[in-house]
Amino acid sequence: MKTYEFYINGSFTGSSNGETLSVTSPADGQAFAEVPAGTKEDVTRVTGSARQAFKKWKKLATIERAAYIDNLIELLRDEENQKRIGRAISMEMGKPLSHAIGEVGAAAEIAAYQNQWARRIEGDIVDADSSSERILLYKEPIGTVLCITPWNFPMYVLFRKMVPALLAGNTVIAKPSFKSAVSALELAPLLKEAGFPDGVVNVITGRDEEIGDALTSNENVGMVTFTGSTGVGKHVAAQAATHVARTSLELGGKAPAVVMKDADLDLAAQAIAGGRLANSGQVCNNTERVYVHASVKDELAEKLKEQFSSYQVGNGIDNPDVDMGPLVSEEDGNRIHGIVEKAREQGAEVLTGGHFLDGLPKSFYPPTLLDNCTQDMDVVRDEVFGPVLPIVTFETIDEAIDMANDSIYGLTANVYTNDYRSVMRLTTELESGEVYVNRQQGEAFQGYHTGWKQSGIGGDDGRYGFEAFLQKKSVYMNFE
Repeated sequence: MKTYEFYINGSFTGSSNGETLSVTSPADGQAFAEVPAGTKEDVTRVTGSARQAFKKWKKLATIERAAYIDNLIELLRDEENQKRIGRAISMEMGKPLSHAIGEVGAAAEIAAYQNQWARRIEGDIVDADSSSERILLYKEPIGTVLCITPWNFPMYVLFRKMVPALLAGNTVIAKPSFKSAVSALELAPLLKEAGFPDGVVNVITGRDEEIGDALTSNENVGMVTFTGSTGVGKHVAAQAATHVARTSLELGGKAPAVVMKDADLDLAAQAIAGGRLANSGQVCNNTERVYVHASVKDELAEKLKEQFSSYQVGNGIDNPDVDMGPLVSEEDGNRIHGIVEKAREQGAEVLTGGHFLDGLPKSFYPPTLLDNCTQDMDVVRDEVFGPVLPIVTFETIDEAIDMANDSIYGLTANVYTNDYRSVMRLTTELESGEVYVNRQQGEAFQGYHTGWKQSGIGGDDGRYGFEAFLQKKSVYMNFE
């Protein structure tokens, strides 16, 4: 069993009290690593180091900061590093190894995209009320950025946040989910090898109740960027508000897929299955509910059943043919099964799945398709975050829009139709930060990944995501 250390101020170090936490694999329940259990003293140490490092880091030319990031990208593209970090991801949260290695590669590529903003930070010259004055609008770094990352895509989301923050001139504290702490600590030696100055990038781990509030409420933290559940996001925002730190929150989702009667049902079934079952259904923008025109419901349900039944579930560490690994824990398996049982009680029909798998821990749960669902069912209204999909029918496009929008969430939505009138109405009227037409969801680096309603504040990716890590300064130049 490997024991890890923090990466703080350019050094590897244990927690102030020497305590560690065991990390277990959801595939077999066995402990495979020990990570430091951070304390409030460790929070004081890491925030102070990051704040001190900011004084010099912000003064570097942006292209100089980009050179350090280029070093890190090159290291992350190395095949052996991808395998090592990918294996850590697979071990800690269950993702099949091939998918986990692919995630590390994707992290390198989004970093390469983000690093292109090095020569694209632009301000403005604003006309003044006087002929002897000019108003200059600058964009400058904020300070220390706290990156709180989720367990489902621990490396990709970290790079999505960390790289633009660093490029903009901020220092970074990475606080991974305890469930995915190992991969972040496996990354730390590459941060050292890339040559970042001490204190510019730091990694700290521990129990949320011990270091979470201490980090988010620390006055040395100028911005908190968080990806996770809506409930935790609200708490993070409240803690950051104690010293008016900026927040960027990507929260929960309940993505609807609207399937019109003229849709290509083969395309819709394949895309919906992929969009529901990716990462064992543990993605905030996964398809969570299907609204299908009553005239084609039976045909779509049969095609979805075929898709769901074709997925292979198993331990993806040694079996490259596995489509789905375990859920992140047996606790989550029990939670998902409870959701299915409640749906049965409320009148849903299980078309496939809906049971634990023989010979496997309860963290393994099969793709589960539910028919005869209604808008008032819990499985339709509440975020599932697992491989379960309810089907609801509609008669008119107005009814579909009303049901799709009847949610506290508004992260992503999918539309399947070949009628441009339906496309225009649905993409215009669906209350969602992203709408995908005739395709599975999956955002582009250059887009803007943002949630509406209780799915978030701010967003990631593209120009707007990068500029979130900058603050504006107005300078009035009088030359009379």
